[in-house]
Amino acid sequence: MLPALRAFSSTNDWYARAWRSDEGLPDNNVTGIAQAPDGFLWVGTLGGLVRFDGDRFDEFSALNVENVPSRGIRTLLLDKSGRLWLSMDRGVVVCAQGTSAKVMTTAQGLPNVSAQTFAEDAEGGVWLSYGGRRNLFRIKDGHVTMLGEEEGIPGGQGWIASDSKGQLWLAKGGHLSVFRNGKFQSLQDFPQAQGGAVRLAAASKGGVWVSCGSKIWKYQEGGELEKVTELPAGMSITALKEDHTGALWIGTAADGLFRWNQAGLENMPASHSQIDYLFEGREGNMWVGTDGGGLDRLRPRAVQLIGTDEGLPFETVRSVCQDSSGAVWITTRNGLLARNPGTNWYVVSLSPDWPGGNATCVANDGSGGVWIGTSDHGLIHYQNGEFKNWRARDGLLADNIRGLMVASNGDVWITFFSRLQRFRHGAFETIRLPPGTHYLRAMTEDTAGEVWAGTSDGSLFRIHGTEITDETEDIQGGPASIRCLYATPDGAVWVGYATFGLGRFKAGKYARITTNEGLHNNSISQIVEDRLNRLWLAGNGGIFQISMSEASKAADDLAAGRKAHIRSVVYGRAEGAPSLQASYDTLPAATRSQDGRILMAMLTGLAVVHTENIRDNPDLPPVLVERVTVDGQPIAVYDSKSPLRSPDIHALTDLHQPHVSLSLKANYRRLDIDFTALSFLAPENVNFRYRLEGMEDDWNDAGTDRKATYAHVSAGNYTFHVIACNNSGVWNDVGAKINITVQPFFWQRTSFQLAMLACFTLCVIAIVRYVSFRRLRSQVRQLEQQTLLHKERARIAKDIHDDLGANLTQITLLSELTRQDMEAPKKAGEHVDKISTTARQVMKSLDEIVWAVNPRNDTLPHLVDYLGQFTLDFLRAPGVRCRLDLPEHPPELNVPADIRHNLFLAVKEALNNIVKHAGANEVRLGVDVSNGNLRVVVTDNGHGFERPPQDAWADGLRNMRQRMAEIGGDCSIESHAGAGTTIIFDVPWRN
Repeated sequence: MLPALRAFSSTNDWYARAWRSDEGLPDNNVTGIAQAPDGFLWVGTLGGLVRFDGDRFDEFSALNVENVPSRGIRTLLLDKSGRLWLSMDRGVVVCAQGTSAKVMTTAQGLPNVSAQTFAEDAEGGVWLSYGGRRNLFRIKDGHVTMLGEEEGIPGGQGWIASDSKGQLWLAKGGHLSVFRNGKFQSLQDFPQAQGGAVRLAAASKGGVWVSCGSKIWKYQEGGELEKVTELPAGMSITALKEDHTGALWIGTAADGLFRWNQAGLENMPASHSQIDYLFEGREGNMWVGTDGGGLDRLRPRAVQLIGTDEGLPFETVRSVCQDSSGAVWITTRNGLLARNPGTNWYVVSLSPDWPGGNATCVANDGSGGVWIGTSDHGLIHYQNGEFKNWRARDGLLADNIRGLMVASNGDVWITFFSRLQRFRHGAFETIRLPPGTHYLRAMTEDTAGEVWAGTSDGSLFRIHGTEITDETEDIQGGPASIRCLYATPDGAVWVGYATFGLGRFKAGKYARITTNEGLHNNSISQIVEDRLNRLWLAGNGGIFQISMSEASKAADDLAAGRKAHIRSVVYGRAEGAPSLQASYDTLPAATRSQDGRILMAMLTGLAVVHTENIRDNPDLPPVLVERVTVDGQPIAVYDSKSPLRSPDIHALTDLHQPHVSLSLKANYRRLDIDFTALSFLAPENVNFRYRLEGMEDDWNDAGTDRKATYAHVSAGNYTFHVIACNNSGVWNDVGAKINITVQPFFWQRTSFQLAMLACFTLCVIAIVRYVSFRRLRSQVRQLEQQTLLHKERARIAKDIHDDLGANLTQITLLSELTRQDMEAPKKAGEHVDKISTTARQVMKSLDEIVWAVNPRNDTLPHLVDYLGQFTLDFLRAPGVRCRLDLPEHPPELNVPADIRHNLFLAVKEALNNIVKHAGANEVRLGVDVSNGNLRVVVTDNGHGFERPPQDAWADGLRNMRQRMAEIGGDCSIESHAGAGTTIIFDVPWRN
């Protein structure tokens, strides 16, 4: 006879999940636990203080507060006003609240030893107890008051505690007292053994629990001291805590953890035998501080794995069922058949009456017996202690049976690898499957009474009577290996695939749900529905459940071509069974028991899902952002201003403040946002969604991940929004938000863009102005040129009129006189001579005019050559000697027509005046070009003058000056009587 498994016994109904130093705890000696108003769990250890969100530990240190010599914490208290009290080594007490902390030491009147426990009274006063010391200390409004024998405090070991009404209780020296009117009033005596440790805990309905040594009493004022229970002799109680159900939790010094209720005393699992502290969280979890085992969380176990240690005859289970009497039957991989009626496991296949063979599968027949398939002895039926056997000789297709299914009408469906039989009314009937059918792995019966069968190559058959319909062609994405089938009351047939997810056939429509839609794992080996409309699935990734309504809606959406999402709740890891993998290839491999539990065959034992321990969690999980990091550097931290934070963190933005706004530089590369949801019931099943509003319209499904990462986001104003759901799928849609502003690059800023717009406008104006002025200057130049042209035309007309016109008129008159004097040949000859002379003058004047207007002569070399040649010709007639001092290679400078004309006429006027008035016999003409100036010098050796003459010569001098002034030049005359005259013409030349 094997050890009993008490209906999956109560000793295994609780599971202790431990966190130790290798997971972030500073020290495995946990001395205090409290839950803050925002939901975080404070954990005090001998190695320091941490804050816990169910997933990560965040370190806080009292060493960051001035005058604190040690980080070790002996106990802690979170009072009603949110102040955190820490009892440190060497007698130091720290009170931290908000952004400040107060340190109290012997200077304030405290003893130089660590406080053993804290308690808070109804007035907000905090009491400190120091074990065997007589004195207690009360701190109120920063003042320390010591209370002793005068206030009714006896000697001996003691403990203080506050009850549910805030009344302070003291158990000390065998007396149970309450503090009233400034003194402790003794209400009840209790037996206190010499040296026995005393503990107190508040009772939810009033009064207190008190223990001494190994004995426990309950006392309510006005009543009697009631003994509750007693631990075995030699045990010493170190902690007491009543939970929300009224059960009392008991920690011991060396013998582990116990729980007592009206049903009796139960030993509870714990990571260490020495228990220092007990605390119940808001979600009903019991938190246990151990002296060496770290932090434990105890809750009713959801999934229990029964293995060989619990009495199974072999580790791997292939098939499981429960008969009508409630007994559980299993087959194992090594061919054993075992039965547990609720007390012990019995190996049925080893009994003398066993027909023989290796059992492969077992199924409930619905009438108190079971059907058993074997690998070599055919079909066996067991009922009322008797076996009946059918072999191949009795009409069975083969003796090697792989699966059994009992239909609602009592028919037994039997699978043989790739063949199928039905046992009905004592006869075997073969179902003809399509040719080429592969290994039959799965069967189920739907609500219409039709049988469905699935094969290893993905073929899916619907069987009505003996008619088979192949539904494989309706499978979207092609067939995949089928591991299990399950029909639900809504008329759907669910298909579990290998690596292909979860399929559903309903009303002729097919849909498939995978990890893309939130399924925990794509390899599904077993499916069972519980009483709360949840589908339990097991496969390569362990055991998880999905809501039937969520799964049905997701399947409907997928069938209609819409996006879908479901939430998977994973079990096993949090219960200490992280490596669960389901068995398949035989059926039935899973079933629902009569009490609603789910039994599943696993490679490592029999998994029992305690659905009675899985309660709905209606509490919205508090959601908050813990840390924001930019390019690896934190810029904001939750509670960054806490005095228990390091000074480096104080400078960061505090995410605990409402309406937090962060500003990021334009050139950042990566943004990381860590967030959390404070649900400790099953933190591994808390799911998150987040989005960056202003950039994203749809939510990002983060699953259980607690971080969002963004590459560089363009400049703008955004709001990061994160929401979460607890293990029951209850969403906190408000979640947490932080405002984020990404600064633009300087060229993206409004001021820069306005400046650029202004610059562009100014540039446009400048360009328009420049073009306009250039066009205007061009027009002015054109007007000037036209003016010059008109002026030149007027000059030419004047010259023609004055010079040529006068001479031609004279020729006309002389010609008329010649005609009249034809009879006087001498006079006529004189007239003819004058006509000839005047005609030559006309030709000469015409030549000068043509030279002046010819653009080919608008260069300095032409001007110099012409002036030299003209001077020689002009002075030859009167017989005046001419000397020329001209540059051999004058520069190729442009000389406008007006300058050439006026300069030429001025020189001509000078030569004419010399010939007429100076009486000179030699004239010198010099031309010099230097420093941007053209100088023409005319010098004669005539009689000169001291003062400017008043006759016609003076008019000539004025004409010369006037002509030079018209072209921007200058005319200067130097003359002395008897020393000749020098006339200088200076013209600033323009190129």
